[in-house]
Amino acid sequence: SAASRRTVRMAFASTSSIRIRDISGTSFRDNIKTFRQVTASTADIISEGNTSSSPKSSSLHTVMVKRNRQSQHFREGAPLIFGNSIAATFSENGYDDSIPLGSLVAVYVGRDDAQKKKGKKYKKTPSNEPVYTHTNYDSSEAAQYHSTINNSQLIGYGVYNPHSMYRVRILMHATQHPVLAKESKKKQKQRVEDHDSAILKSILERKMSDAMNLRLAMNLPSESTDTYRLVNGEGDGCSGLAVDIIGGSTAIVMSSAAWCEVHKEAIVAVLEGLLKDHPSYDGADIEIIWRNTPSRLKQDGYELSFENQESEEDDTAVIATESSVKYLTYPYSNGQKTGFYCDQRDNRLMVAEYCRDKRVLDLCCYNGGFALNAMVQGAAESIGVDSSQDAVDAATANAKENDLDPAKISFVRDDIAAYMKSAMNQEEEFDVIVLDPPKLAPNLSTLDKASRKYHALNRDAMNLINRDKGGLLLTCTCSAAMTQKDGGQYFLNMVNGAGLSAKRRVTLLRVNGAAPCHTQSPASFPAGAYLTAALFHVGPVGS
Repeated sequence: SAASRRTVRMAFASTSSIRIRDISGTSFRDNIKTFRQVTASTADIISEGNTSSSPKSSSLHTVMVKRNRQSQHFREGAPLIFGNSIAATFSENGYDDSIPLGSLVAVYVGRDDAQKKKGKKYKKTPSNEPVYTHTNYDSSEAAQYHSTINNSQLIGYGVYNPHSMYRVRILMHATQHPVLAKESKKKQKQRVEDHDSAILKSILERKMSDAMNLRLAMNLPSESTDTYRLVNGEGDGCSGLAVDIIGGSTAIVMSSAAWCEVHKEAIVAVLEGLLKDHPSYDGADIEIIWRNTPSRLKQDGYELSFENQESEEDDTAVIATESSVKYLTYPYSNGQKTGFYCDQRDNRLMVAEYCRDKRVLDLCCYNGGFALNAMVQGAAESIGVDSSQDAVDAATANAKENDLDPAKISFVRDDIAAYMKSAMNQEEEFDVIVLDPPKLAPNLSTLDKASRKYHALNRDAMNLINRDKGGLLLTCTCSAAMTQKDGGQYFLNMVNGAGLSAKRRVTLLRVNGAAPCHTQSPASFPAGAYLTAALFHVGPVGS
């Protein structure tokens, strides 16, 4: 079908920080600064095929899911609906071929006869795409379809994507938000002007407000920490959307789903209002920055073009404070992700408490987080190693920012495997080692190869632990495939195997995940779990 061939592209700048417009209407109104776009411009949205890429504001869209065990999961809060779970889709005054990308849809559990309605069927493609009917009807035919819809059970409201394996991302479940669901249904029934936008705005306001209150309950922000995750995708009911607060002055929006790009203005407007009314930011200047991940968007059927954009690096620094440790971050540059990893906050502090008077090695140190925290807590010496010179420079600058003694903390650019081999040859020893490598297993197909790499790194790290007294090893993986395999046992077995290879006895002390501001939905757990931080005691040689 035409829908299956269409792609949506956006102009994309790889390094530039592009000022799009003032989302408040006037510059610096209510102390909320200008909205910036770091990686993509909305100016060049291109539709291929027919005009059905643009939702009609008067259209009503419905998705009927099959009545089976899977639909029970949706009713219980699972946020992602795959194509093979859909029985049929309907549009009133819509388009004949499909519900357009990004459209708000009401999701119902259909009865058996809903699947037998005549309509245009999607043809099965070589990629084995799901087959279900789409029916577009006008007002004269509405009664019979309304009867079918009204006799079905409302699951909730979400956003539709005909190009993605996730056909619907549910943003609001009726069982969790019965009042909001009733109000939304009423707006649709009464044909409130631009009802889709009004319903989506109400949903986003509720979700972001709930996310804010949840963080306030965790004492975020606080005097010691002004950097944290405000919205965490499915954990906060906003699949594909994340928002980090950096330094209490910058809000970084990370978009990884097509619906976020389509509804960018609505998201930013709601976020602006939330920050303006946030009790912790009264009178503060908050700047909103938009980032996206092209690879994830491409998987979601939303392609970005790198054409006609000038690149301009912005090295403006923002000081982030976490557990009273200061970090120089660069949210306007083309750095990694949002410019700062706040998911390891609790783990950095936890390990640091064991580091007083100890010699510490921080492998894959990035901006020096574990090494810095160790020194603040009284470590005798900390060494950080990273293969990136930018990371080493940033960590060194962070040590200076925290007035740490350069004779006791240093950072080295090197491949960590090569560094550990050299350290073993020189018979160096450490009391505490942190091993926090980048994602080595992006998916299950790479898990075996990644496991061998993890095994070798952990084995060599254990060989650097104090031979006479033993010491602590915090070993991490940010690979969801590794974290989720066998409920987490796979990773622990790998570490145990590395201990056997190193001929060192290992004892598991605790297993942590990401900081709690990286919320997870219990309905989709462990799919949202990606980080494992396991603390081991490594016994002395020959014990």
